[in-house]
Amino acid sequence: MAMGSLCITMALSKGIEYLLKPASCFFLISGLMVLVSLEIFRQSVRWLITSDESIPLEYEYSWSVACAVAAGAVLIFGGGCFILLSIPSLPKKPWEYCMKSRSNSNTS
Repeated sequence: MAMGSLCITMALSKGIEYLLKPASCFFLISGLMVLVSLEIFRQSVRWLITSDESIPLEYEYSWSVACAVAAGAVLIFGGGCFILLSIPSLPKKPWEYCMKSRSNSNTS
């Protein structure tokens, strides 16, 4: 999420549009990692409950689990939106953008 935020900040402040695609990938990956970690947490709680059958336990997940699921969904949705935003702004060859900025700085 930090790398995605850094890429978005650079894209908005410096006008470097080709950083939108890596930012979207970072957000998608972080959203998937949040959801995978929640599934691992859920499976470990179930394993812990079933491992000791001498004491019957009832459990329910707290509101923080729902917030983490919502955060993962928002990250995946945001990554998808940034992918859609990055499609028209990408140059055919990213190095053309770098070469144009270098040639403009040399002429001034």
